[in-house]
Amino acid sequence: MIATTTPEIVGKTIIEYKGIVFGEVLGRATNMGWTKASIINEFENVMVNSKNEALNKLINRAMQIGANAVVGISFDFNYAGASMSISATGTAVVVS
Repeated sequence: MIATTTPEIVGKTIIEYKGIVFGEVLGRATNMGWTKASIINEFENVMVNSKNEALNKLINRAMQIGANAVVGISFDFNYAGASMSISATGTAVVVS
């Protein structure tokens, strides 16, 4: 599965658009009792892991509808207090 933020893939031709797909991760929280350094480190780890989880969900949904690539992927990060949500959105396509 090719996954990219660009609208096309060099050396490939999009032959079919399958539709918009997304992956989301909700409700991640940090422990506000930690030291500032540990909060920053943990928050960074949570962001990276959550981004990867959202991307994996997006890819799985694209495969379920018969795509072999996803183009135009973007990420949206939302924060509310100590919780966050991360979503990944892209266009599932078939390339040759």
